[in-house]
Amino acid sequence: MFTWMYQLPTWAGFVVITGVSVLLVSVGILLARPLVHKLFGPEPGRNEQVTMVLTVGGVFYGLLLGLVAAATYQSFDTAQNLVADEAAAIGTLYREVSAYPEPQRGVLQQDLADYTDNLLTVAFPGLREGEDPPGGTALVTRFQGDLLAFQPQTRAQEIVHQAAIEQFAQFDEERRHRINASAGGLPNVLWYVIVLGAMVNLVLVCLFSLSGRGAHLLLGGLFAFFLGTMIFLIAAMDYPFRGDLSVTPDPVVTMYHNVMGR
Repeated sequence: MFTWMYQLPTWAGFVVITGVSVLLVSVGILLARPLVHKLFGPEPGRNEQVTMVLTVGGVFYGLLLGLVAAATYQSFDTAQNLVADEAAAIGTLYREVSAYPEPQRGVLQQDLADYTDNLLTVAFPGLREGEDPPGGTALVTRFQGDLLAFQPQTRAQEIVHQAAIEQFAQFDEERRHRINASAGGLPNVLWYVIVLGAMVNLVLVCLFSLSGRGAHLLLGGLFAFFLGTMIFLIAAMDYPFRGDLSVTPDPVVTMYHNVMGR
């Protein structure tokens, strides 16, 4: 629902979401103040009706936002760990094939280096733009073909070859988990509930009756700003591989330099 935000710098998305929230509540306060007395009657007790609804609804809505924010952050953190796991699996596999005789050693190491280079220069930039470049699959298939084409000649080569095949299976599994994580995101129906709940809470804030218009605007603006900040936080981490605030390929870069020496 908020995928448009990934096309903007992080600060711009924050300003848009919080700014719209503050603008809506400010306009709502200015328009609702003349009607509050007619709707809820004179003081005392004018705010008690609104407070009752806002307290009950706010508790459930705050709980919803908290749970969604925690789940979104957990998904983001899991995605970062998956990148680290894939990088570790590639590095281990690269060291496994270094025990192969030439020319198989050079071919297999070059296959892994090509895949890692594609991951850094094509896959991650594409994921940041919301795309899923398919080139990595072809490179993995090429490596698999070269690996399985090797015929061990000694018992030691058989042991190394078996270990390499098992490590390749581990790498392919980690890669698949990372790809699946890149397609995550909250269901649209949950976003509808979050936005609808925010609108209800903003309307209730507009229906409060305060003697000073400036104080009403200040308190309502602060509430709207906080609400917008929470929604921005959830939206920014909803797709962990998209936008400026996304999972970084730093573990892959470190492995590429330290293990492969590239």
